[in-house]
Amino acid sequence: MRRLFLGIVTLGVALAVLAIIECGARFFGLGYPTQFFLEREINGKLVLTENHRFFWSFFPKPLSRSPQPIQLTSQKPKNTKRIIIFGESAAMGDPEPAFGLARILKFMLERRHPDQNWEVVNLAVTAINSHVIVPMARETGARVNADFWCLYIGNNEVVGQFGPGTVFGASQSNLRLIRASLAMKRTRIGQMANSLWEAAARFKSEAEWRGMAMFTKHQVSADDSRLEPVYENFEANLSDIIEAGLQGGGKVFVSSVSVNLRGSSPFRSATPESLSDESLAEWKRLFDKAAQLFEAGSYDVSWAAAQAATKIYADHAELHFLTARCLWRLQDYAGARKNFLLARDLDTLRFRTDSKLNKIIKQVAMAYPSESVVFVDSEALFAFNAPNGIPGDELFWDHVHFRFPGNYLLALAFASKIEGQLPSDKQGENLAPWPSLDDCAVGLTLTRWSDYQMTQTMRRRLNEEPFLSQSVHDERDRRLDRELREHAVGVAADSFSIQQSAFDRNIERNPDDFVLRNQYGKYLLSFGRRIEAVEQWEKVIEQVPYHLMSHFQIGQALAEDPVRAKEAEASLCQVLEIRAETADILIALGKSLITQGKYKEASGTFETALNLRPTSIDGLIQAACAYVELQRWDQAMRHLEKALALAPNDSSVATTMTNLRSKMESSQQ
Repeated sequence: MRRLFLGIVTLGVALAVLAIIECGARFFGLGYPTQFFLEREINGKLVLTENHRFFWSFFPKPLSRSPQPIQLTSQKPKNTKRIIIFGESAAMGDPEPAFGLARILKFMLERRHPDQNWEVVNLAVTAINSHVIVPMARETGARVNADFWCLYIGNNEVVGQFGPGTVFGASQSNLRLIRASLAMKRTRIGQMANSLWEAAARFKSEAEWRGMAMFTKHQVSADDSRLEPVYENFEANLSDIIEAGLQGGGKVFVSSVSVNLRGSSPFRSATPESLSDESLAEWKRLFDKAAQLFEAGSYDVSWAAAQAATKIYADHAELHFLTARCLWRLQDYAGARKNFLLARDLDTLRFRTDSKLNKIIKQVAMAYPSESVVFVDSEALFAFNAPNGIPGDELFWDHVHFRFPGNYLLALAFASKIEGQLPSDKQGENLAPWPSLDDCAVGLTLTRWSDYQMTQTMRRRLNEEPFLSQSVHDERDRRLDRELREHAVGVAADSFSIQQSAFDRNIERNPDDFVLRNQYGKYLLSFGRRIEAVEQWEKVIEQVPYHLMSHFQIGQALAEDPVRAKEAEASLCQVLEIRAETADILIALGKSLITQGKYKEASGTFETALNLRPTSIDGLIQAACAYVELQRWDQAMRHLEKALALAPNDSSVATTMTNLRSKMESSQQ
């Protein structure tokens, strides 16, 4: 009895000490706010903005992602319908959210229902999954008065937070433990503990975001026992997200997830290790034969070889993809679709929503009354609008991210369902038709320059792992090369005025459209109109003071301007408060410091950037320039020699090296 009493007293004292530490940390302003929305006063009005630090509970800080800029009142303006979009990078609109689901949806509804104000809030974020969305949704339901919620969720359940394929910390299958750990991280004590853990684990983790290449060692086969808790947790999380929407007074639209079946081969396949040496050799012979025959155009014989290989080992994703391509060429589209689906479901780098996740999405949505929760079958819609019922590169850039026609199709699906929830007089044949694909492109200022920029971004990304190892890589790269050449007219000097007029017209119609102004700034800068670009970003910041990308772009544009380098430094330092460990920001800051003659400070900044990204040619050159000014010749030469080894054909390295030798000789005379 005495031991029990002592135990209770000890526990009580420990809890009291922790409570005192927590209160003290909050009183002295230690730690950071962990809610998703921050309330700020902007232009005399209280508004809700995004909190980038919210994601520090889910990502190591160097890998943390950022949401799209948000600025809204907790209460809707009069005569306004507010729509919230939840999801991952596909729903966000990657590679360019300015032409993604949220933007097209808003444009469509404004054109078809001009008597109503439409506010579309894009809360989709790269690399998150349902574990992250649950607290976002609960806070949104409690603080944001929204009419409609659009859910497009499911691609990151295995590779995202707590999944067996994650790189964002430890995998965890127990939902209660996951939520308890997240609750702990929201305390100041939890934040301090998490910071100490991250510092201790830094040598094991990624120094900087490297896209999907980070996941290549985290394969999860279709028969992995760790998948079952993923499905169970996703079902529970999705139900909680829907409940948050309903409790917030909104109608919830839950979509299945469409992926690129025909144009995206599996990233990795399970190896038939259980086979005997003899069977493995025969399987490999048949697989290689099938692949060679397909390349030779002998599709029927290739299919026969693939079938023989399948009888030996049937769980190889790439084999099913090859079988599907044969059947496609043989015009057996039902058989092709079946095998394309198998190829997706057996892919061991599980970046795509699989059949079971889509089944869960439908079951969860259909369990609610249809007047509250509406199921949107985007998977079926994309199949219906794809050649022979199998979506491919006409709708997708890669495995899941939409081209503009794909975003248009998804937006139309949600817009139609939203309209079905409006009063009867807002429906029917008297309405204007839905805007066409071309109408949306013109209205959102999708120019040939935009096409070129997105194609260039995606081609660069698709030439990295794990895309580089896909069997479709070379074929896809040739197609993107052709597209780049077609869109090159958009970056030609003589096209500037025409495209500028398109921006000017739409900005005149929508002067408060900060997303459009941000795009305009990038357009102007690409044509060398640096000061005009900065003016656009300054207007963005007038409207949205916490627009992180505009601060970065201003800093980058002015970093080497002798008159405004100090201003650039201030802008970049503001960004570094949130993105402290990002090489590009640090390199831009270092350039602004060199411009101001702060060479010692600049050299330290460049070294920090190079710790994060040791192979940055720009960082190595700029660091060398700073060391030259400090007359630290050996360090300058060492950086340039490394840059030369990494990029032997880069003329800027050779030029800097020539200048370095010239200055060394001058100093010694």
